[in-house]
Amino acid sequence: MEIPYRVEHRNVKHPRLEFRNLQLLIVLPCHLKDPSEIMERRKAWIEKKWGQIQEAINNSNGVEGFIIFGEKYVIENKDIPKPVIDPMQRKITLNQESPRHRKQVIDQLKKLLKRKLLEIVNGYAEKTGFKPNKIVIRQQKTKWGSCSSKGIVSLNLKLICLPVEIIKYIVYHELIHLRHRKHNNEFWRELSREYPDYRHIERRIFEQWFVTEKLFQNLIGYNRSSKPLEQ
Repeated sequence: MEIPYRVEHRNVKHPRLEFRNLQLLIVLPCHLKDPSEIMERRKAWIEKKWGQIQEAINNSNGVEGFIIFGEKYVIENKDIPKPVIDPMQRKITLNQESPRHRKQVIDQLKKLLKRKLLEIVNGYAEKTGFKPNKIVIRQQKTKWGSCSSKGIVSLNLKLICLPVEIIKYIVYHELIHLRHRKHNNEFWRELSREYPDYRHIERRIFEQWFVTEKLFQNLIGYNRSSKPLEQ
């Protein structure tokens, strides 16, 4: 089994393992140079987690091209002046080797997602009274969204790949944090009023996290400097 990985040295006390962008990230204290000891010690966890990721991707019925709001798009790698997202032909055209193109297509996706998010948030505001002070779209590495104490809701750009009904659930989840900061009983009761099947949705979302990482790999590329981990 080959698992791509990369090593980062940081000012931390203990080594840490996590999967990001469909690769294993090994975070080591600055005085540790060789990751082999922690890789061997956590081998069972690494293989189990990697197996879950591959299963999620395999269960998605293929992750070729890209997906916008649940609709499949073909990616055409072509040297053109500016990236084009064509919703009529379900096609994204860009020069994937161009950093400028990759940034431009991300900016276009952010604009598309922002419009959809504002529509969803305004709908919930009329229905529930939950309304953030600000919505921010980020390329978050470990979560779908977050809500600050100042009423700022941050949402992951990867939401754009999800079906609209799942995006609505994640938005509603974060809006509830405007009233209930923690995942306590009151929070889950509030969530279940709108989404009584939230446990099933949470399982779907877990699987979709890895699928969206693969889709963004397809579009703009990741893992250019990663190494395979042979097991």
